[in-house]
Amino acid sequence: MTMWTTEEYQAFWAEFGEEADEVYRLFHEKILCANQPVIGLRTPLLRKKASEIAKDNGLHFLTVCEKDKYEKRLFYGLVAASLKIPYESFLVHCDIYVNEYVDNWALCDVLCSSLKKVVKKNEADFFEHCKGYIASENPWVVRAGLVIFLGYYLNERYIDEVLRLTDSVHTEFYYVRMAQAWLLATAWAKERECVMDYLSRTTLDEWTKGKFVQKCCESYRVSQEDKIWLREWRKNGYQ
Repeated sequence: MTMWTTEEYQAFWAEFGEEADEVYRLFHEKILCANQPVIGLRTPLLRKKASEIAKDNGLHFLTVCEKDKYEKRLFYGLVAASLKIPYESFLVHCDIYVNEYVDNWALCDVLCSSLKKVVKKNEADFFEHCKGYIASENPWVVRAGLVIFLGYYLNERYIDEVLRLTDSVHTEFYYVRMAQAWLLATAWAKERECVMDYLSRTTLDEWTKGKFVQKCCESYRVSQEDKIWLREWRKNGYQ
């Protein structure tokens, strides 16, 4: 078992960093708009290594994690999601990650897409916990809540409350508004009638509603008939 001292942590990243792809780094750096440098390690490789670290004193690994590189930030979340620890302990690390590590869309979305096992075992409790994210003053935490909802809770049991919570968010923050549009477009594909009913009373701004229509029209999961209806809804001022 590795004792994760600062020296061990630095040695790990020095070795792991040798697997970076420079072409990928340059590409990823452009689309991330990250506040930190990008090493150039691909996400599947990060997931695989995080799973390995989680089995090698991973809980202690989290105590020495740094935030100076994009991949180092993401690694905290991926290791935490891979740990075999009580649900309550995972929530502590999940909260730390979304509040302190997430500052771009990829750090948010990659972690949110890695929580299938957590949600499966704690569906109702995690939903209640993530409702708190929606009320956060940190827009990246709000996005995390929305992306978790769209990934795991767009079903008959939760859809009405998810739509209500989505509609309760009013912000100028681009990445939150895009998450709202993305959620609604995904919900349309899964729970069309619920979303259509919701559209008659939504309080979202026109920009977000427009992005929702755009995403639906770009989706192969939305029928041509529905795309025509949505374009008309937009043309008629969302009435």
